[in-house]
Amino acid sequence: MTPFVSDHVDYYPPSYLLQWMEKYSVLPFSSTDLSGESLKYFRSHNPVAIFRLSPSKWEALSAVPLKEIDEFLESDESANERKWVVSFPECKEDFHLRFLLESPSDETGASGESAESAYEFTVDTLRFDGRSWSGSEQARSDYLSGNLRPLKDRNYTAADTLRIPGVASLLDFDLDGSLKQKLQQAWSEDAAEELPRKFLRKCFQKIVCGARPSTGFLILDSLGALDWFLPDLAKGRGLTQNRYHKHDIFHHLIYACDAVDEPVLKLRLAALLHDIGKSDTRREQPGGEATFHNHEVVGARITEKIMRRFGFDATLGKRVKFLVRNHMFHYTSEWSDRAVRRFMQKVSPSQLEDLIALRLADRKGSGKKQALPRAIKDLIRHIEEIKKQEAELKIRDLKIDGNDLMQMGMEPGPGMGDLLKSLLDRVKAGEIPNEREVLLQQARGELTESIA
Repeated sequence: MTPFVSDHVDYYPPSYLLQWMEKYSVLPFSSTDLSGESLKYFRSHNPVAIFRLSPSKWEALSAVPLKEIDEFLESDESANERKWVVSFPECKEDFHLRFLLESPSDETGASGESAESAYEFTVDTLRFDGRSWSGSEQARSDYLSGNLRPLKDRNYTAADTLRIPGVASLLDFDLDGSLKQKLQQAWSEDAAEELPRKFLRKCFQKIVCGARPSTGFLILDSLGALDWFLPDLAKGRGLTQNRYHKHDIFHHLIYACDAVDEPVLKLRLAALLHDIGKSDTRREQPGGEATFHNHEVVGARITEKIMRRFGFDATLGKRVKFLVRNHMFHYTSEWSDRAVRRFMQKVSPSQLEDLIALRLADRKGSGKKQALPRAIKDLIRHIEEIKKQEAELKIRDLKIDGNDLMQMGMEPGPGMGDLLKSLLDRVKAGEIPNEREVLLQQARGELTESIA
């Protein structure tokens, strides 16, 4: 596996963070305090930045008048860490700033490398100099080659075997060969069974919301842990599909997960699990191609079990299950306006948006076609036409009705409909406002003229 890595623009601090620090230049920290521990968050577009502060800057931080910072939301503090939550207009989520106290033993020595006790991997020791990431030769080399190398040799556990692939996914780095070997040796299903469900969920979520989820899942598989961690996903290895898919079921799912650009958990999970039912419904046909009848129904049931096993929020579980169950919706030109309206009643605008994003990820994950199917584009156009129709005023939207006309002495019949239609046309043309008194006055005038 060769991840897409190097000195990529996504490894750098977002411009709005740098501009914010420049705006509040009186703050006792700057971009040069950014730690290499931030790399995984910047690369995976997660709104987190980690700063390593000297004791003097740490002390000055406590004196900052937070109420004077417009973007400040809340803070939290522990012995060696402080957290600020700020809000940037350019960022969809609240941005978390984490400040870590740099003790004397953590300070960078003459070699340019920080003490091993302070960091886990070589790339963590990098510091941002305002233009690029700098540090020891080894750290810089690992950064540019996309290599996750531990700073300190230690004994690894089954928990590390499940946790570290998430770090690799966030960075889109591969593991150093020696580290991979040690994690393979540390793997134990019996030990993994004892791990808390919350820990397993965090491991899963880090991989899914990484810069490239497939990196984490492929590493997890190479370490021998995937069959235990996600057996339904592992089951798809080597199971071919049909002419529309380049990859087997397993690779199709992890690449579809990659294809969801933003790390939105529900969409990433739905992309990873949308065809999870194919392994159980696969029937090979003469000629080698396979069918997967009702795989979306079976997949929805499997998805529900997976979401429960990892202890995901019930609301999130329902959303992901809905997307898996309905990702196979088909639209044809034979759909009438009534059929489209029924579909719109069943699927909310936000759900439709998610289904379309999922369909696009499915398409990209096939390894062949990249764009949305023509039928989906036609459905979007049809929905927009209906929305436009429904946005237009109708007779029932007028502020007067037939009862008002009868009170004026008008007999029920076609003439009443014609008068209301005439008033509607004048309102839509902008000649008169849709106001009750105005419409009543216009109706009396037309009735008087018709009598005269």
